[in-house]
Amino acid sequence: MEYNQPLAHCPDCRGPLGQAAEHGEGQGPGPAHCPYCALPLTGEEYGEVRRIDAELAGLEQRRAALHGRRQTLLAGLRAAARGASHGAPARRGAPGGAYGPLPAYGPGPVHGPGPAHGPVPRPWGAGRAETSSYTARNVLLVLGGLLLTVAALAFTLLSWGDMGIGGRAAVLGGLTLGTLAAPLPLLRRKLVATAESVAGFGLALLALDAYALHEVAFPSADGLGYAASSAAVIAALWAGYGLALPGPGLRLPLPFAVVVAQLPLPLWALTLAGTSDRRLYGLAVALLLTFAADVVLAVSRQRDGRGMRATALAVRLTAAVAAVPAGVAMMGVTLAQQTDGVAAAASWNALQAVAAAVLLYAGRRHQARRLAGPLGTAAGLVLITALGGVVWAAVRAGGTAGWDWRVLVYLLCATGLSGAVLVLRAARKPNAPGEPNAPSAEQSAGLVVGAVVVQCGALVWVLRPVVEAVSGPWSFVTRAWEGPRRGPVGQAVDSHHAWTGSAATLLILLTLALSVALLARAPGRAASDGQQHGQQRDGQHRDGQQPRDDGAFSKLSAARPYVPALPALPALPALCAAAGATAPPALGLPYVPTVAVVTALAVVLLAAAVTVTDATTGVTALVSGLVLAGTATGWALAQQAATLGVSALLCVASAATAAWSPKGGPGRLAALAASAVAYAAGLAGALAASLQYPAHQAAFAVLAVAVCTVPAAALLSRDADATVPASRKAVSLAVECTGYATALAALLLCAPHPGTLWLALALCAVSAAGVALRADRRPGAGHASAALLVLATWVRLSASGVSTPEAYTLPVSVALLLIGWLRRRRTAGGGTAARTRVSSWWAYGGGLAFTFLPSLIMVGSDPHWLRPLLLGAGALGTTLAGARWRTQAPLLLGGATLAAVGAHELAPYVAQVAWLLPRWLMPALAGLLLVATGATYERRLEEARRLKRAWQRLS
Repeated sequence: MEYNQPLAHCPDCRGPLGQAAEHGEGQGPGPAHCPYCALPLTGEEYGEVRRIDAELAGLEQRRAALHGRRQTLLAGLRAAARGASHGAPARRGAPGGAYGPLPAYGPGPVHGPGPAHGPVPRPWGAGRAETSSYTARNVLLVLGGLLLTVAALAFTLLSWGDMGIGGRAAVLGGLTLGTLAAPLPLLRRKLVATAESVAGFGLALLALDAYALHEVAFPSADGLGYAASSAAVIAALWAGYGLALPGPGLRLPLPFAVVVAQLPLPLWALTLAGTSDRRLYGLAVALLLTFAADVVLAVSRQRDGRGMRATALAVRLTAAVAAVPAGVAMMGVTLAQQTDGVAAAASWNALQAVAAAVLLYAGRRHQARRLAGPLGTAAGLVLITALGGVVWAAVRAGGTAGWDWRVLVYLLCATGLSGAVLVLRAARKPNAPGEPNAPSAEQSAGLVVGAVVVQCGALVWVLRPVVEAVSGPWSFVTRAWEGPRRGPVGQAVDSHHAWTGSAATLLILLTLALSVALLARAPGRAASDGQQHGQQRDGQHRDGQQPRDDGAFSKLSAARPYVPALPALPALPALCAAAGATAPPALGLPYVPTVAVVTALAVVLLAAAVTVTDATTGVTALVSGLVLAGTATGWALAQQAATLGVSALLCVASAATAAWSPKGGPGRLAALAASAVAYAAGLAGALAASLQYPAHQAAFAVLAVAVCTVPAAALLSRDADATVPASRKAVSLAVECTGYATALAALLLCAPHPGTLWLALALCAVSAAGVALRADRRPGAGHASAALLVLATWVRLSASGVSTPEAYTLPVSVALLLIGWLRRRRTAGGGTAARTRVSSWWAYGGGLAFTFLPSLIMVGSDPHWLRPLLLGAGALGTTLAGARWRTQAPLLLGGATLAAVGAHELAPYVAQVAWLLPRWLMPALAGLLLVATGATYERRLEEARRLKRAWQRLS
């Protein structure tokens, strides 16, 4: 066999084996070792390596043969495909194909399943192309067309004067005719891409012909008029050229004709004689006609025969894309005009109305059914703009000006449009066939969405004056009970910041509230027919099942996924609250009606928060009511009687709505309970202040409310009804947490006066002890009570002028040590084997450190002998006690403190001795230390080496 023959190269280092040539084939074995790497070339292992090499060589030969055969078969199949396209039948033959049977190289079956490792790789030396042949072809053709266009342009502009009239006409005419005629033979030869490139060059030549004709034959013609005429002629020629070509024709001429057709009408409009307004109006009309033509072409039906090219997909897409800039330009020209009269405004805005009608027509076409919603939205926006422009011209003619009123006009138009659409959709019978001119459900939804967009813009416009009206009354905080200014309350707000709103702001908010109510509570059949039609179309409608009536807008939203289901009803309370806050400055109300109106509306919203069925609407009403209540409180701060009355009314209203809540959730009830406690605390503080008590004394009235919340929260938590435990627990937690916040506010009022702060802290400690009586609050409340009591003691000592730290730390340490001793004694043993004894660090560590550490710090700066003596004595006693009862914490803490006190007392003497020593002693000691360390380190290394040698001898 082949692997028994001597090798010419070493199988490892591939070095040449010279003896192989000397022996020759079959003349004996080869060398015993490789002369380069000394690899043994004898034995069983070497024989197995030879066999593996031989098998690998056979596999490589078979792999190369299979790759070659595969390329041959693919080439034959490609030739057969080309022959079939020209009408020649494909050749059939043996299993090997027309190119002979598959030769067998080496063992193994020829046919069967493909390799498990994936597709067969390419043959050796075959690289993968980075670009396809179509890409390369298109790049070459486009670059060639561009270069030809550049050459023609350079010839026309630069070399034109070197030839006569006949030569010029002959060159350009012949080149143009030849270029336009060249695609015909190219199409017969199936060279479509080349024909497209040549046709594009012909389009450029037509433009150059028009320029050359203007320079030679019509040099005095108007530039814009000639350009418009040339564009119209070129568009017509290219459209006719694209339709006249034999099938399958070219794809570029008709879309190019659509693009060029955008220019004639606007350019002709710019050539009109007259004033600039007349030319601009003509330009707007031309843009509108262009836009309408594009839209009609974009939504046209696909035709058969010769008209199929004119309505091809590429043509319709080009028209749709071209309609966008035409429509935008038309809207820009019409909106930029500032007309003075109603008639002029009507003439300008009529163009916008026509554009809206065109969009509605496009949305009803079958080809644009998927875009009916967006087209309806655009039509709604354009129609609102048109109506608003006419109405604003009439309003401005009456003497009203200002952006607020203009926004109001557009908002009224949007509200009227949405209301009209919803009423018309609701008036239609659900099973009646649709009217031919009535908008579909998708278009109706789009129109309503357009109106909602305008309404959202109006809402954004009034945000700033609303925020100013809500937060403005809080300027009375700095001058509480000084009395309001005479006259309207708007002057009181303007004295601190200028209110940017007007009476139109209130009307905008009321109109928005009306719109929300219309969208949320419209008649039920607004779009149910559209929804049922969609369900029948999808096969999902079931007999006897009607859609749920959630309002007209939600039904319109169900007609198409394009329209989202917007939460209309939850915005109603917020709009009502904003209207109530802006009404006083907008209407110029006096002070007393202002407080009454705002407070009454806040109470109504708080009551509505727990009576509405919708949770989202309830939350919105609650937040709006609380914000408006804050505004009412700000207004009430101007007068003492108003402050007391508004605080009492809001407290009672919050408590009553929290107690009587047939539909309120736990979160809303908790917020109302917290509001009641907060207003009760404010009322108590206001009553104390009205009795001429200073702030640090009136704080005890506020603290009394916080103390009363402790038993109230306990009762609510204990007597919770089993049917509604979540609500009662939420109210209890809210009352408790608000009580804590109220107590903190009272402590802040007392903070500047330590003489009353300690008493407030003591009352808080007692209240915390009361809270600790509850089993679920015992650990935290107990610790808080102890901390508050210690803090009250410290504040009292500080107020009395005591500066000795032991007066602050010793009582706490004694209490901690006593508690630790009792805890350690209780877990000391007895009959409870499973009970673990408390560590001495947990029992005594805190109490000892609380006194030792501050005293030890004070020893460092105390020049007297009494403090070190007493601290040392205490530390000695603690150390002896720890040694006696074998406890770590007293032993270590006492010993460390005793050592520190001793070091402090000996430090002066040690310093004196250190100054008496010679200066060379310290470097000498340092050197000795380093030498000793190095010797020790060397000794350890020698021991490690001996251990290593001993271990090696054992192995």
